Amino acid sequence: MKALFCTILLLPCHAASAQTPREEQPPTQISAYPSSPFEDTQGNLWFGSATEGVIRYDGTEFVSFGEDSGIKSMRVRGIMQDEAGILWFASGAGMVQYDGENFTTLANYEEYAGKTYPPGLAGNGDHLDIWDAIWDQHGTLWIATLDGVFYLEDKTFKRFHLPSMQTKHSYEFTPKMVYCILEDNDGTLWFGTDGAGVVHFNGKEQVVYTTEAGLTDNHVSSMVHDQRGDYWFGTSGGGVSRLHEGEWTTHLRFSTFQDHGVGWGRFLGILEDRHGNVWFGSSGPGGGVYRWNGEEFRYFSVDDGLGTGGVFSIKEDRSGKLWIGSTSGVFRLEGERFVNYTKTK
Repeated sequence: MKALFCTILLLPCHAASAQTPREEQPPTQISAYPSSPFEDTQGNLWFGSATEGVIRYDGTEFVSFGEDSGIKSMRVRGIMQDEAGILWFASGAGMVQYDGENFTTLANYEEYAGKTYPPGLAGNGDHLDIWDAIWDQHGTLWIATLDGVFYLEDKTFKRFHLPSMQTKHSYEFTPKMVYCILEDNDGTLWFGTDGAGVVHFNGKEQVVYTTEAGLTDNHVSSMVHDQRGDYWFGTSGGGVSRLHEGEWTTHLRFSTFQDHGVGWGRFLGILEDRHGNVWFGSSGPGGGVYRWNGEEFRYFSVDDGLGTGGVFSIKEDRSGKLWIGSTSGVFRLEGERFVNYTKTK
């Protein structure tokens, strides 16, 4: 199921009042750590965040929804909407539904029924800490968590077993963590793990790819299957891998190792736009995004209107505009330059 993204235009930061110098009234960013926006079928614009729950912009005002509203975690990493108009939020405390009036957390897990589960890394239970969620072509909901992969069946989440996660491996967060899920153009599933490489499931068997096969790093944090048939894997510390006709190549790997958890290059967001360009968000200090046009990479940075914060979210709206979520705020591509969109009127 395709997600619908924003077409609403927020006021850019350069639209400050002529009577008040900009330096005296800096623009108010949407959040400290906002995601790129999602537009619902009513035209509302929703932003996930790492510290403020979810933020809605209806064209007039911004409203935050957090623990007081029924969202049990202030970390919201993904937003989707189903055919019935129900919004789904992938949060740090479970999958949350919003029917326009109430937020409801889906907390039924077959494996943990009637059991007391440990608080886990974030305190809510690792199985409830969701990092990615997709609907496959059959309408099944899949979630990637700190406790592995689950799918929703009869209103209950059931574990999808990944045997490769049982092998000894290094990890950033937990040994069972899965960062991301991809359904490729052929309808098969890929799972990006925290330290055990990437797992491909064709419906019958699982094939694991690690650095031994040519993957640049075994911590796979983002994935795309592009129109050319190439697979791109962003890693959390080794740059980007491309799988082209069975051959692995490494890209955007820094020449020197960097601190702050970046390593040789950390890429949490990858997107292919409608023109076939593939975008890669660098989530380390200095940020920026890279655009691959099929022949070469172009780097967009502060000189092109972006902030210096790390980029962790990239989306394209229904009009074809590209949006960036970063630690410097939200940006939208206008021509060949990015513009910072804020709460400032």
